[in-house]
Amino acid sequence: MQTRHLKTLVQIARVESFATAASQLNMTLSTLSMQMKTLEEELQVSLFDRSHRPPKLTPIGREIAEKAKIVLDAENALLESSQETTGLAGNYRIGFVATASVRLLPLFLRNAKTKAPNANFSLETALSERLEERVLSGQLDAAILTASRQAEAGLKYDVLREETLVYALPSKYSQLAIEEMALELPFLQFNPGSGIGKLIANQVHKLTSKSSRQPIVLDSVEAIMECVNEGIGFTLLAEPDIRRYADQSVKIQPTTGKPLTRQLVLATANKDTGLDMTKDLVELFGE
Repeated sequence: MQTRHLKTLVQIARVESFATAASQLNMTLSTLSMQMKTLEEELQVSLFDRSHRPPKLTPIGREIAEKAKIVLDAENALLESSQETTGLAGNYRIGFVATASVRLLPLFLRNAKTKAPNANFSLETALSERLEERVLSGQLDAAILTASRQAEAGLKYDVLREETLVYALPSKYSQLAIEEMALELPFLQFNPGSGIGKLIANQVHKLTSKSSRQPIVLDSVEAIMECVNEGIGFTLLAEPDIRRYADQSVKIQPTTGKPLTRQLVLATANKDTGLDMTKDLVELFGE
């Protein structure tokens, strides 16, 4: 019997939907169904009443799902208890917001190789809100993301970096005020559904609302900066990202008033297990 089948069963019991569980576990619906049929054959019981749409857990299915959760919790506790006092050991699932992965992921992997040789990391990227959902549901052990103004209930944040957001302008328009720039060029908006995208959209809302030009929405920092390099538009992004991709034709200009910043944080589930991996994970992001 494979524990991943038990994890799938527990997730189905949690969300009461094959389709939703498959989406959250990043697998196809047919793969999920096959796992459950295999588990039923191994246990020789009917876990689901398939006369319902969607299928519902049978009484024995609910009982096994509860017992499976105990088994999985015990497995996690066993892995955590095997940690050396000076480092991490076992398997960890870590998420990265895309705008941070290009800079922080190489540093993380380099440090993990020397500081956590007994740990294995599976990695994925997604938007901040999606990563928070996966940490809360137990599908990720931790995630590096752009902090909301207040952590979601059940999450805790450990700040890794604080970055200032600045404007990137084509130099031939640099003599213009930002308000004038918005009348001359379109604003290049990073995905407003992302954590940093929301910060940017809130900052430039008044600016873009006064312009007849619609913002150009993109989900690639590199693509946005290439457009700025070509004089196509202007943008507001984290300063390290701008400096990474800007050429000599780009002028960097701070926001007016109080500097606008975004915090990159390590988000973990806020639960008292007595075994906290957070400190060791944070150390893997040290220079």
